[in-house]
Amino acid sequence: MVFVNIVFNGLFYTAIGAGYLLIFMVTFNPRIWGYQDYPKKIKEKVPSQTRRERIVAGLVGMPWFFFILAYPLISTIFLETELKGEIPFEIAFFNIFFMVFLFFLVDLVVLDWLIITKITPKFVIIDGTTPEDYKDFSHHYKGHLIASIPLILICAVFSAIIVFF
Repeated sequence: MVFVNIVFNGLFYTAIGAGYLLIFMVTFNPRIWGYQDYPKKIKEKVPSQTRRERIVAGLVGMPWFFFILAYPLISTIFLETELKGEIPFEIAFFNIFFMVFLFFLVDLVVLDWLIITKITPKFVIIDGTTPEDYKDFSHHYKGHLIASIPLILICAVFSAIIVFF
C-alpha cells in the first residue's frame, strides 16, 4: 500500500507541477517565464527583463512554488498517518525524493528537451532570437545536474522534519 501511495503522489505531483509550467509557458510571454532559465547566448540577444516582467513572473509563479514545496510535505504527513503515526526516515525520504525526481525528470525531458529544444514552438521563442538559439540542450541538463545535489539535501531535510518533529 505504501508503494502505491508513493507512486500515486509522485504522478499527481508531476502532472500538476509540469502541467502548471506548461500552461504558464503557453499563456505568458517567454520573457516572463523563461528569461531567467535561458542560456547566456539568448539573454545577450534581448534586453533584460523589466521590473514589471519580474513582478508578473513572481506573482504567477508563486502558486506553483507553494505547491512544489508544500505537496511533498503534506503527502508525507498523510503517509505517516496511514502508517499509524510513525514513518521511518527511509520511507519519508523515498516518498519526497520520488515525487521530486519524477517531476525533475519530466521537466528535463518533456519541457526542456522535447518542447524547448526539439520542437521549439513559437511560444518559447523570445522576440529577437531564432529557433536555432534554443537547440543546445546542454544548458538544460547542466542546470538540472547542478540542482540535483541541493534537491537531494532538501528532500533529506524535509524527511527529517517530518520524522523527528
